[in-house]
Amino acid sequence: MRDTPRPPRERFLAALQRLAASRSDEARLVVQVGPIYLMSIARGGRGAIVQEAVASASLPPAHKLSAERGALLRDKGFDKRGGGRRNWRREHGRDLASLERVADEMVDVLARVYGVEGEPEIQLTEDDTAHPQNPDLVTAMREVAKGWDEDKRRAMYTELLNATFLVPLDPEVGDEVDGGDAFLNFETHASGRPTLGAFSDWASLRLWEPRGWPYVPMHGSEVFELAHERQPVSFRINPNGDVGGELYGHEVEMLVQVVRDFRARRSN
Repeated sequence: MRDTPRPPRERFLAALQRLAASRSDEARLVVQVGPIYLMSIARGGRGAIVQEAVASASLPPAHKLSAERGALLRDKGFDKRGGGRRNWRREHGRDLASLERVADEMVDVLARVYGVEGEPEIQLTEDDTAHPQNPDLVTAMREVAKGWDEDKRRAMYTELLNATFLVPLDPEVGDEVDGGDAFLNFETHASGRPTLGAFSDWASLRLWEPRGWPYVPMHGSEVFELAHERQPVSFRINPNGDVGGELYGHEVEMLVQVVRDFRARRSN
């Protein structure tokens, strides 16, 4: 005889309590039904919990939100800053009364706002990773975005080679695959060549995939050498991010040549 599954509200509350008790640098609770998800984030065992509801722009047509359903999210304290794939967000406390209220509202949001049914998948990730930060690169990219300037662009190339990137990995390849072959292909060109990419920081990666994504931290000089082996059409920096751009294949090749010339000079 099979055990009767616990009601979703009961499961949500138990998961929220585990999240609130976590002392990890960042703990992420994802509740998902099909393409719909709610994500709660707690940091360091202190402060408010941030809850996100998936943005309509990230959903297939059948699940996109109407203005009326968006208004239901606002009624529950969610706000949406910026357009596109940015999720709806709200904050709530860690006390039991707040968690009980949020568990009730999660059931309502999934049913009334997103119109989904079915057994939810619940995953809690406790993350103590020290994610790379590249403030000098971000500053250099902001400068280039202001308009064409050869010196600023050269400065950005230097920062690209000195940065430590978050390179997303392809979940479809096995553990035996390494190097550039493990890099995620964002898009395949008509020629069959890939579009590769990387992120300057964790916040930028989460603007592309709010739930997070497996990545490897890698120095820029190595990133571009490995990427060049796959002959990409282009290499994207912070796709869907606030600050980013795209390097074409010949620019990737140029960066690789800079690295090789530098090594040759050092070996002499």
